[in-house]
Amino acid sequence: MNKLSLLILLSFLFPCTIFSQQSAKPGYVKGYFRYPLDISPRLNANFGEMRPNHFHMGLDLYTLKKENLPIYAAAEGYISKVKIEAGGFGNAIYIAHPNGTTTLYAHMNDFYPALQQYVKQQQYKTESWAQELEIPVGLFPVKKGDVIGMSGNTGGSQGPHVHFEIRETNTDKCLNPLLWGFNIPDNVPPVIYKIAFYDRNRSVYEQNPVVVAAVRTATGSYKATVPRLNFNKVLVAIHATDQMSGVPNTNGVFKATLFEGPKPLAGFRMDGISYDETRYLNAHIDYKTKSAGGSYIQFLMPLPGDALEIYPFSKPGAFVELKDTAAHAYRVEVQDPYGNTSNLQFSLQRSAYNYPSPVQPNLMRPDELNVYETENMELYMPEHLLYDSIYFKYSSAPGGQPNAYSAVHNVHSALVPVHSNFTIRIKPDRTIPYNLREKILIRKTTSGKQTVKKASWGMGKYSAEFREFGTFQLIADDLPPVLSGFPGSSLTAATKISFYVKDDNVLIRNFRAELDGKWLRFVQRGNTFTYVFDEKCPRGEHQLTISVEDEAGNKTIKYYSFTR
Repeated sequence: MNKLSLLILLSFLFPCTIFSQQSAKPGYVKGYFRYPLDISPRLNANFGEMRPNHFHMGLDLYTLKKENLPIYAAAEGYISKVKIEAGGFGNAIYIAHPNGTTTLYAHMNDFYPALQQYVKQQQYKTESWAQELEIPVGLFPVKKGDVIGMSGNTGGSQGPHVHFEIRETNTDKCLNPLLWGFNIPDNVPPVIYKIAFYDRNRSVYEQNPVVVAAVRTATGSYKATVPRLNFNKVLVAIHATDQMSGVPNTNGVFKATLFEGPKPLAGFRMDGISYDETRYLNAHIDYKTKSAGGSYIQFLMPLPGDALEIYPFSKPGAFVELKDTAAHAYRVEVQDPYGNTSNLQFSLQRSAYNYPSPVQPNLMRPDELNVYETENMELYMPEHLLYDSIYFKYSSAPGGQPNAYSAVHNVHSALVPVHSNFTIRIKPDRTIPYNLREKILIRKTTSGKQTVKKASWGMGKYSAEFREFGTFQLIADDLPPVLSGFPGSSLTAATKISFYVKDDNVLIRNFRAELDGKWLRFVQRGNTFTYVFDEKCPRGEHQLTISVEDEAGNKTIKYYSFTR
């Protein structure tokens, strides 16, 4: 049967799902989706909650601190994609629905048997445990309430739960699931802790904001007494959280709006964010304050380099202008998806004199290509990498370590975020032995955390790409990874084989296992790799070969003989 005949046949068999991606933009129809678990609804996290470098893009469903609870399809559709990865979502299923949405179920332990077998076949076909499989339309149709697999704790999960998302299929934007009317109890209004004010004559990274506590009144509303400001262009931000009935953990805020009288001036609404945009969280918050150990303070107007579409009233770079020295009354309304609301009243008044902004060298702007060059270091930052202007700072210091082949280059500040990759090129400060020239890494240290990238040689310097400022240095790595954990030659009573891989620079580029000359599927969790005995390893004598490669290209190969 040719592809066209197959498509026509499938269109008769599954008319509701074949053309679901051509559906109009979905509306928030309450009751369309069911809750994906058969226990009382409770959330560990909501949509828009703030995490390091990203928004939380769905709901984390509480699973009684257990694994292997059945997960149910939230609505009719077909499985359109399956993802298997060591971090991130772990084991995840995507279901496309006729209303133009796709639901995602992540951190699963297992898929339902037919899908699990299909995925396993693809893993052996491609000789790769990690997968991102686009499933043929209609191959795995599901009905609302069908069991699609079991809950777990795989990937980047920090404990048993189900991560659940609703996306707009055509745009892949994540929608706020709570707007679809899941029956999750909530009559608790958001809590407002403080309000902050920034001088928009200057970069937010070149100042400390005026921060004022929000005081709760006897009526349940909030007020703040703001001192006179010595600037006329004001960026307003808040620190607030939300909570649901009967649940101790705090969640992110759905909606915040700044009013002058009845007129909305600025604000945000957490809905419709794609994974291509989620790193703009670093523009939405006062990154400098958070990185220095403070709380999440959210801007009500977008910074010049913020491309999020969550601000219905403001354009990038917006501010409130105080045109005179009179006091002006404002109100911030903070709301959750169920309509529970808190209000903060305050007034703004500026002094008669506006202090001039300091002028410093090396000004870099968010909408420009920015380049900084010295004899020993070059930095290339593309347009739209910065969220606000900075006065770029650089210094260097001697390297000193035996495996180091350059000075330590201090590139600006870890308190300033960047959106995408920049290129750094570093010149060695001493001759690199021939046998190490292909083993050179650039090591970045930011806030005590180290990351390495394989460096490429060209035009007298080694280069790599990063997307955090910090300190950078050339290092050589010729030490191969170390394997440990093999249980022994007699495995007749064993159920699995696990290896732990250790490397000086942590990052493992490739792990490959072969049993009697054929690829064998090991499941990765961090730097631990596990094979559970199945039909691929029958009883008898076997030869297992393990090959591990690190970021510098150093490789370890081990051979193990065992009896099962």
